[in-house]
Amino acid sequence: MPVGLAPTARSGFSFHHIDAAAHAALDAAPLLDLPFNPGVKIRGYSAINQPNCQVIVEDFLPGDEFSWTFVHDEFQYCISGEMEVEVFLPPLYAESIKAHIKPGTVFTYPLGARKHVKVLGTVPFRHICFCPPSPDYPFPTLEELKGA
Repeated sequence: MPVGLAPTARSGFSFHHIDAAAHAALDAAPLLDLPFNPGVKIRGYSAINQPNCQVIVEDFLPGDEFSWTFVHDEFQYCISGEMEVEVFLPPLYAESIKAHIKPGTVFTYPLGARKHVKVLGTVPFRHICFCPPSPDYPFPTLEELKGA
C-alpha cells in the first residue's frame, strides 16, 4: 500500500485583466471594515482564488492609518496612490523598515510581519495582493461587483 501525503486540492490556470471596467467596479465596491482597526474601511475584490494563491485588487482610503499582521507571505504591486509603511519583522519585532510606496513599486511582507500604514494624498492606495497559499479572504469577485 502506498504511503505519502494526503491529496490536496490542485490549482488550475486562471487569468484576470484589470481594465477600465474593473477599476470602475472597484471604485463602486462596498466598503468593508478592516478587522482590529475601528473606523478603517477598505474595498477590494478577489481577482483569482486558487489553492496556491489568492490575488486581490484592493484599495486603502486616503488619510487612513492602520496596523496589520500577516498570517502568510504576501507580495504586492502598487497601481495608484501612495503610502508610507513601516514593517516590523518577526520574531521579536525589534527590526523595522520604513518605505514610501508609489505606483510601480513591487514589495513583499514575510509571514508574521506587522505593518503600520499611512495612506498619503487624496486618492485611494490601489494595489494588487498575491497571497500564497490562498487565505480565502472573503472579498467579492469582480463578477459579483459588476452584478451588484
